[in-house]
Amino acid sequence: MQVFKAFFIVLKKKKASLLMYISIYMVLTLILSSVLEDRGEEDFSNVSLSVAVDNQDRGSLGEALTEYLGRRHNLQGMPKGKEALQDAMYFQRIDYVLAIPEDFTEKMESGAKEGLLEGTVVPGSSSAHFMENEIGQYLQAASLYLAAGYGVEEIAGKVSKALEQEPAVGYLEEEAKETLPSGYYFFQYIPYVFLVLMILGVGAVVKTFKEKDLSARNQCSAMPFLRQNIQLLLGCMVYILAVYALFILAACLIDKAFLFSLKGALSAANAFLFALCALSVAWFSVQLVQNVAELNIMSNIFGLGFSFLGGVFVPMEFMGDAARKIAKFVPSYWYVAANEEIQKAKSLAGALPVYQSFFMVLAFSAAFFAAGLLVSRMKVRA
Repeated sequence: MQVFKAFFIVLKKKKASLLMYISIYMVLTLILSSVLEDRGEEDFSNVSLSVAVDNQDRGSLGEALTEYLGRRHNLQGMPKGKEALQDAMYFQRIDYVLAIPEDFTEKMESGAKEGLLEGTVVPGSSSAHFMENEIGQYLQAASLYLAAGYGVEEIAGKVSKALEQEPAVGYLEEEAKETLPSGYYFFQYIPYVFLVLMILGVGAVVKTFKEKDLSARNQCSAMPFLRQNIQLLLGCMVYILAVYALFILAACLIDKAFLFSLKGALSAANAFLFALCALSVAWFSVQLVQNVAELNIMSNIFGLGFSFLGGVFVPMEFMGDAARKIAKFVPSYWYVAANEEIQKAKSLAGALPVYQSFFMVLAFSAAFFAAGLLVSRMKVRA
């Protein structure tokens, strides 16, 4: 088993970079899975602003408006002096300043529509539109009650009660309210790290064995060429199983309930098939480089390229039609498609789209392996 032992001797030299990628991936996955899992769309809440109100009204409507805004926003004390007010708004301690003149109630009773209030806001701020719309609703409701014959003292409570009724918030898509488990996000980003680990790990070892001097010495050795390749292949399989087992163990620690469910089993199978595909990509990459150092470039090309184009880092719904059509020509697209379909699966029999994506990943594995053999044969003939 000399070749098998030599496989791991060469691999040991790359352990620092391999462990670095694994550690970074684990940390980022833990952060992303916890953050994205908690990001729900089921709750709706109003926006509260910091508002300063200067109420000079001699009537009761100014006080009623101030109380109404105080229940919906954070009322701040009015800064003393123009400079202090400007500083408070510049440093965003106050979002909006409302000035209620002393004849506000009188103007409302007379039916006036313009010049009732004065608002100050930082230029270009969206707070102005939000507050002016809310104040406008209050004034419109108050005008309707006054027109209906209600007195000033009566309408204060009625307007506040009418406007404080919260509308029911619904969603056009029921699925948008479902939160995905942390296991989904863990498996979502696996294609990138698998591609990097296979190209830098397996690729580096295979390239070392393919170097001209070492390859010539191996051909002259007493060990048959077939046995050498079998031991090299065995080393690759042990490495890929070790990497796969490490990530499955991590998935178990992150979300054990998910992993031991139907969706978890399908996700684990999806990850294993992509690991085989990543191994084929590593084999193909070896044929394109002149030395082991160039494998770092290939790992970034395939790892980042397939991940961005295939929907690993950028969700598919954000990609245009043309980008989606191109993405179908990379294996990570089908991995991500399977990962999304797995979340909809209710049984093994009803997971046909998942199996179709599995088949496409295996097809890409065979294609990259065949392409690597072709390039290798062309190099030998040259």
